[in-house]
Amino acid sequence: MSTRPDAARADVLVVGAGWAGLSAALHLTQAGRRVHLVESAAVPGGRAREVRLDLGFGPLTLDAGQHLLVGAYRESLQLAQRLHAGAAPFDRFPLALRDTAGLRLAAVPLPAPLHLAGALALARGLGPGGRLAAVRLLAGLRRAGWQVLPGETVAALLARLRQPPALIERLWSPLCVAALNTAAEAACANAFAAVLRDTLGADRGAADFVLPRATLAALIAHPAAAWLAAHGATLSWRTTARAIAACPGGWRVHTGADAPLEAAQLVLAVPARNAARLLAPLTPRATPLARFVEDPIATVYLAWPAAQVPRLPRWIMLRESIERGEHGQWLFDRGCLQGHRLAAAVISTGGRLGDATPAALAEGVVRQLGAQLGLPAPSGARTVVEKRATLRCTPQRPRVDADLVAADLPGIWLAGDYAYPDYPATLEGAVRSGRIAAERALGFAAQRTNALHTVPRSFAEQGGAPQTVL
Repeated sequence: MSTRPDAARADVLVVGAGWAGLSAALHLTQAGRRVHLVESAAVPGGRAREVRLDLGFGPLTLDAGQHLLVGAYRESLQLAQRLHAGAAPFDRFPLALRDTAGLRLAAVPLPAPLHLAGALALARGLGPGGRLAAVRLLAGLRRAGWQVLPGETVAALLARLRQPPALIERLWSPLCVAALNTAAEAACANAFAAVLRDTLGADRGAADFVLPRATLAALIAHPAAAWLAAHGATLSWRTTARAIAACPGGWRVHTGADAPLEAAQLVLAVPARNAARLLAPLTPRATPLARFVEDPIATVYLAWPAAQVPRLPRWIMLRESIERGEHGQWLFDRGCLQGHRLAAAVISTGGRLGDATPAALAEGVVRQLGAQLGLPAPSGARTVVEKRATLRCTPQRPRVDADLVAADLPGIWLAGDYAYPDYPATLEGAVRSGRIAAERALGFAAQRTNALHTVPRSFAEQGGAPQTVL
């Protein structure tokens, strides 16, 4: 289904309406290009989608997975504010880490880097020598320009910089899992260092925790699609790209419909495996796309009568026990809905869950919450497992960017969380990759026509709030 059926040929065809594709389409439309955005699903959002769940008191619309944004996600947060006419549809909180065993670390109201120094000086639960060891790690990375050894894992980095086991268990390992969705023993130290550089090693606000007030779809996907439709872009849902071929003046995408779609350029903002399938017949440069390893993430939603559980920590780290089948790593308070307290427990590094069923995952989280927080059994619990939620972030993962196939296939650009190689698979990486793909498309068009000599500023940074259509 298309919002405008008359646009058979576009300047740029964007395939995929996740955050990367939406970002690319927004930047291109803002720059005055004719954009056609196609998506195989019925709604935009990609993996940051919504689900309908019933926890025993009526259906709820929730995120398919609980995401924690941080202040360093500048392009995502700017984009959200632009789409909401300058308002901030999220809440920001200064860095504050705590777990169920007494860890407490909170930023102090001082300029960077004193905010972090104060946090470490006043921290509790880091173990003997933990404060100094944490300073040693951050100072050592800063002196090295946030560079690590080639092929180094996070576990090897922590050992090299003499981090004590208690500090690794209580702080660095949970942060690694939260940021990279990969256990420290296998995780890429280079990506971990980049995350630390842009959060703990940057200005005070970069380490803020950011919680959307509604779902992620309401934060970005729905208002972005509405803005695009209102500003002349063509949007087609339930439209799957099945094959790509060259055509005069550009590219043709076959979707199984009667007439293929044509455009001067393509932005492929689809999962790496889908991009590999589409591009492999056209160029061997697409080979690395098939080497990404996808991992699941599970989110256990729980509900209690509000009178029974009047409050919860806004967020807290849980102690995981693989041996006991207790895999919860973070718990987030989702507030009160329809007289019930709602919470979400996140289980990353899903590749080690084996054949655990959704019910077993929920039972393990319930045991954790009872033992670690003294919570009663919930009145309802549901587990959402996204089987292909993220990409395993190891030193061996492919490093690709928007230009991967451009030498062989001029005018085809990649966008997606995998196409921003400095970061692990994150929403921010997806947004940045979409902006970069749009810049490549604009620059390519300028070279062809010799009529465009500058690339407009990013959509999120341009003045004059766009009218949002909700």
